[in-house]
Amino acid sequence: MRVCVSFVFDFPFKNPIEPNNFKTNSLMFSTRTLPLLPFILFLSTGGCQPEPYSQGEVLYKYHCENCHMEDGSGLGKLIPPLDSSRLTLSDPVKLVCLIRNGLPVNKLTGQQMPANLKLNEVEMTNLVNFLGSKYASNPQTVIVPEVKKMLAGCQTD
Repeated sequence: MRVCVSFVFDFPFKNPIEPNNFKTNSLMFSTRTLPLLPFILFLSTGGCQPEPYSQGEVLYKYHCENCHMEDGSGLGKLIPPLDSSRLTLSDPVKLVCLIRNGLPVNKLTGQQMPANLKLNEVEMTNLVNFLGSKYASNPQTVIVPEVKKMLAGCQTD
């Protein structure tokens, strides 16, 4: 369950047209609340999005959907589906390394999963969180510093 918090602040500010006429405005901040501004911005921009992994979804559409399909069903035995039975989706470390390094050509199918060296840590985090939330039975949310460590630990073959 996600709890969204909405803030309404009423602070006096000087009206530029009438300097002696103070009014209230919910977008103005005082020096007392200025230290809370980063927290307030976090809650207002990221904490209550109806689709919290929207960038991950966009990245999936651009980098993964051509092979794994829009619904994650894959292409039969050629391209595996992204479903809860896939162990990698429940293990963010393996998933990060799989996305980064890809897979070699499968001798039976002739297919390979290409490496993705272009995604930065933030994009990788958003993609992994989207994949977990959409396809894993027990999703684990990761944060950028964790993904950075995971990427540093990925071994290339």
